[in-house]
Amino acid sequence: MIIHVIKGRITALSPIFHGGNEKTGSVVLLNRLKFIVKGRPLDVPIISGNQVRGRLRRLLTRDFLELVGYEMDLSKKPYQKLYHTLFAGGVLTEATTSSESGVVDLSFKSELVKYILPIRLFGCSYSNQMVEGRLLIGHLLPICKELRDYIGIDSDISFYQLITRAFQTRRDELRAERGRDEQAVQMLVEYEVFAPGTQFYHEIVLETTKEGEEIDLATLYRAIKLWKQNPVIGGKSSIGFGKIRIEYEFPKKVSDKPYLEFIEKNRDKIKEVLDKLRDRL
Repeated sequence: MIIHVIKGRITALSPIFHGGNEKTGSVVLLNRLKFIVKGRPLDVPIISGNQVRGRLRRLLTRDFLELVGYEMDLSKKPYQKLYHTLFAGGVLTEATTSSESGVVDLSFKSELVKYILPIRLFGCSYSNQMVEGRLLIGHLLPICKELRDYIGIDSDISFYQLITRAFQTRRDELRAERGRDEQAVQMLVEYEVFAPGTQFYHEIVLETTKEGEEIDLATLYRAIKLWKQNPVIGGKSSIGFGKIRIEYEFPKKVSDKPYLEFIEKNRDKIKEVLDKLRDRL
């Protein structure tokens, strides 16, 4: 096995919102992860690796299908399941018997990993079978003094200085007549965000083989290239949040040329395997 660690630095160019499950009063807090800092537990705001993984998977899958020329009729249930498998990593299915769940079509699974490059990198589940991906995607960790021992980057800035609050109002656009005791339909929403200028450290680990190294690196390079073309992360990007600058260092000179050549050479076979996956769903 060949392991490549691709290190990155992400810089917030606008406020970033990535909410967790907690609120302080009416304020939605950033997603937090507990770290032991100087022997004491501390909840530090982060952007989850799942957020990054989902963003890369969706961008790469859409690009892959467009280049292949594969169209899906989403009014039909088999294509709906195929869509969820490709773009979200799988769909919950009905329970099967132990004999059914134990049958693995290794020949088809091999075809899936060989020809469907997004699945090759990110993995998926289908028909109660699992395909393990080749990427390990870490959390986006803010570069701050509390995490210097975890990311190996020194900083004099506390993460508390990287957090601010944003708010938006929802007003009564209808302006209908109301009774004396009725209130207008409006509210104030307040939430924590990372301030513009916040920098994050990030790691992506690629587990590959000698035979697959070139195409795996090229596919990952393509996914990051697509992300750079639409560089956002987190929620509320439709109202100006989440814009970022993306920088990664690959261990060797890489381009997306092998990825594009693979698709051009194997377009018909890729469509065939996608049809087989659709039928199994």
